Amino acid sequence: MSELDYYPNNGVPSFPVSVPTIDNVPDLRLTEVNTVSEVTSNIAGDAYDPYAPIHKQELYNQDSFQSRAYNVKVMTTTGDYTEVGIVGADYLLVENEELQGIGEDIRQNSGHDWEHNRTFFNGKQYRNIYTTDNLSIDIPGVGDVVRLMMTEQNSYDKSLSAGVRWDFIILACLNGMTSSSYGWSYKFRHTMGNVDWQEEVIRAGQILKNQAHGRLTGFANACAKLNTPLDIERLREVRQDAIPKLPPLRFGQIADRYFKDGGETMWDFMNAGTATLWHKDKMTVGDFTNNERLVDGLLDYAGKVLA
Repeated sequence: MSELDYYPNNGVPSFPVSVPTIDNVPDLRLTEVNTVSEVTSNIAGDAYDPYAPIHKQELYNQDSFQSRAYNVKVMTTTGDYTEVGIVGADYLLVENEELQGIGEDIRQNSGHDWEHNRTFFNGKQYRNIYTTDNLSIDIPGVGDVVRLMMTEQNSYDKSLSAGVRWDFIILACLNGMTSSSYGWSYKFRHTMGNVDWQEEVIRAGQILKNQAHGRLTGFANACAKLNTPLDIERLREVRQDAIPKLPPLRFGQIADRYFKDGGETMWDFMNAGTATLWHKDKMTVGDFTNNERLVDGLLDYAGKVLA
């Protein structure tokens, strides 16, 4: 069975690792992967088209001994190729353009309406993000709504497995909130380099159907605990105990925005943080990492200290 990343002990009912059979699963037929004819806006900068051609080439030593490794080269927007990773012969290398087509099949067969949010590609890591228009839940006590967010993720250097993950976005400010504790993911499986994409689409769709409501509810209830006053003393404790790995520069930027916006609660602080990290003109891998550190750190703190 496929590996399913899920996270217990977060207030969400546990789900089995194996995907249960769902009756009346439609006969999904993959559409052909659409060729992306225009350069997609890339929030990582303009050095790479997210769907640029790639080459995977065997490596040889000077004595002509064949290595089991391959280098991966990506075309830049100037037309040159640059090496972005070294992978093994059995590594599943999926092109971003192909993955985008697979993600579109999952969305089209999900029964939900999706809106494109942003595309990130720095030559190595790829994230393509969509949000739902019709799948949301109120966050108790804070007067806001959380929606589901789907990310196609991939890498050409083995830093991210090819797959999809689901996280959350807040309606009022459209801040994306990534969470290992409350979100979930699905990594595409492969055998001897072969992938049954039709089966993978079906399985990913089953997982989305099985977990979406429970995960949204669990995340909303966890966020509701942040509706508590945040004074200087508690902010000091949050910094030391909840988000110690957040870089000092980012913490300072978030605190500055929190006070500038007249924040009063831990919920306000989390929104100041995700707004700072999510709405940058040019995002980095670190912004996604720090978003998750902030969200999971605050929710874990609230679950333990404010329960």
